[in-house]
Amino acid sequence: MLLSVSHLTVRRNQNVLLNNVSFDAAEGEYLTIIGPNGAGKSTLLKCLDRILADWTGNIALNGTPVREVSRKELSRKMAYVQQSVPSGFSFTVQQLVEMGRYPHLKPLSPLSEEDEIVTDEAMEKMNIRHLANRFAETLSGGEMQKVHIAAALAQQADILLLDEPTTYLDYKHQSEIGQILRTLNQKHGKTIIEVTHDVNRAVLDATHVIALTSGSVVFDGTPQYLMEPVHLRSIYGIDFQLVNHPALPLKLVVPGV
Repeated sequence: MLLSVSHLTVRRNQNVLLNNVSFDAAEGEYLTIIGPNGAGKSTLLKCLDRILADWTGNIALNGTPVREVSRKELSRKMAYVQQSVPSGFSFTVQQLVEMGRYPHLKPLSPLSEEDEIVTDEAMEKMNIRHLANRFAETLSGGEMQKVHIAAALAQQADILLLDEPTTYLDYKHQSEIGQILRTLNQKHGKTIIEVTHDVNRAVLDATHVIALTSGSVVFDGTPQYLMEPVHLRSIYGIDFQLVNHPALPLKLVVPGV
């Protein structure tokens, strides 16, 4: 198994943020993590990449506990993209994407020809090559999110960890980023683990869904099985209206009245 999580628990000031969380993610999967606000979704993602280290339990990558993997080696295996990355410095798009090469560089060493090729390919995949000389502060939210994902691609990691990559974006950029992520998964073999609040997006994109409520796993299964009223109610505590997808054997959530 590519990634195995067992009995993962996080406690802070008497509060349990994650409670005995266990699941597996196979190579090439598109795993989405859903659940209400405060369920522990972002906390889980940060534990996987060891951004947070104050957890108990076990996280194993290809059978090796991640605590035994060096920070640099882990960064070659997993790339983390958070919702927004504030910066007090001014960088061009090219420079930001080049920073994704850090796990492959020696201290103070310049970029090699290979590094430059990988950087260019990452920008091409995200359709941002034309933005290379633009400064980050001049970009829209959608453009900036593409830059962050391009930097993650430049790491050449097997697993992409994405924390709500389309939140706050307009429909155009949501669609573009969604399509790019599906292509990375289906054509380039990237394993994707994505936190999302959008149940429909989880159903349409994912091959595997887990749901958290109050820090515990309350669902672990296929998108089709998720879209049963009993499962959605156990996750969110409310009833949903569902309709059949016009072209796929799936149900979708529609707004209530």
